[in-house]
Amino acid sequence: MIKPYYETELGKLYHGDCLDIIPHLPFKSKAIITDPPFAFTGGISNGSSANTSEQFFRHWWQSVCERIAEHLEPDASGFIWCDWKTAKIISDGFEPKTQTYDFYRISQMLYHFREMPGMGRPFRSSVDMIAYLRGPKHKDPDIPATTLNHISEYWYYGKHEFHQSEKSVSMVERMLGWCSVENDMVIDPFAGSCTVAIACEKLKRRWVCIELEEYICAIAKQRIENERKQRKLF
Repeated sequence: MIKPYYETELGKLYHGDCLDIIPHLPFKSKAIITDPPFAFTGGISNGSSANTSEQFFRHWWQSVCERIAEHLEPDASGFIWCDWKTAKIISDGFEPKTQTYDFYRISQMLYHFREMPGMGRPFRSSVDMIAYLRGPKHKDPDIPATTLNHISEYWYYGKHEFHQSEKSVSMVERMLGWCSVENDMVIDPFAGSCTVAIACEKLKRRWVCIELEEYICAIAKQRIENERKQRKLF
């Protein structure tokens, strides 16, 4: 049994490599929301290079997808951040090695318009891409048919308080509403400063987060404790 770095009544934060930790988790999750380190693929953000490195990222990501698929419930769903260079690799990672209809798949792409210009030339980046993952037994959730795959919500390009790749809590709350209900288990294998855990604490979802860097785990622990104190959960 692996020991969590930190835990609350609703969730656990583990310090380590998700490839090592996921196989030892004594439960399965109903949803996944995560932001993998797709910047490792290389390329240049201003568009002068569109090549992604397949010597590492593609093969590593396939191994991660195998672990995720083994861990998730068959009717699970969720969201995975990516970009235009890695969207196909993110999707391909869940493709089975043999022909079958019983597999997890990326079925759609969401776009988060951050309402400000980022890097790039001649066109400035202004959106995040988020892949929508569905399990082999997943049924369409109760989402209104008028829901767009384009979300407009301000989120600053640049340094954030807790993590360089920090995500919006309200964005994650919205995703939790689309892929889970109260008391469902949600996993984030690339937790960073645990934005997913913060949103789960607010919406009463159970959660498990995994973070490779110990100093980030310490930041995440303090962040969760501060959130719980503000909500008087201590």
